[in-house]
Amino acid sequence: MMEDIKKINDQALEDVTGGTVGYQGQWMTVRNLSDGYLAIRTAPAFQYENEINHIGLYNGEQVQIAGQPVQGSGINGTKATYAYVYAPKFGCYGYVNAYYLG
Repeated sequence: MMEDIKKINDQALEDVTGGTVGYQGQWMTVRNLSDGYLAIRTAPAFQYENEINHIGLYNGEQVQIAGQPVQGSGINGTKATYAYVYAPKFGCYGYVNAYYLG
């Protein structure tokens, strides 16, 4: 019945997901790139095939955090932390290596 359904509050959501609800919406700047670009990906894994239209961001450009950080694979199978972001430059959402955000 409809009267049995309760809306979950932010604290309960945080407890369930193990994350911090307030992290979303924060603006971050791309930094520490020595060359190339920071790829925007469809999945949290370092694979050429999951780059969205093979576009990327450069030092000084900004993204908005749209989801909690997740663990994925980096170069040569290493572990990496990815952030799900909105990139206004391209008007798209995707995963980026969080190491390059600050």
